[in-house]
Amino acid sequence: MRGRIPSDVLLRPEDLALLERAFAQVIPEHDTHPDELAMLLVRLFQDGVRTEAELIAAAEKWFR
Repeated sequence: MRGRIPSDVLLRPEDLALLERAFAQVIPEHDTHPDELAMLLVRLFQDGVRTEAELIAAAEKWFR
């Protein structure tokens, strides 16, 4: 999942906090791909995955 997040993505502070929490829970198992994980989480969020548990589950599924 190489690429860039579109520059027109609007994220509120509480959105960023949610993404950061999800990132922190997934990254220990996938620490060799932090940039890809960050982009994946933002894209999932943009696509409507809006709870921490759903973000974590989707990210875990992606990296399996």
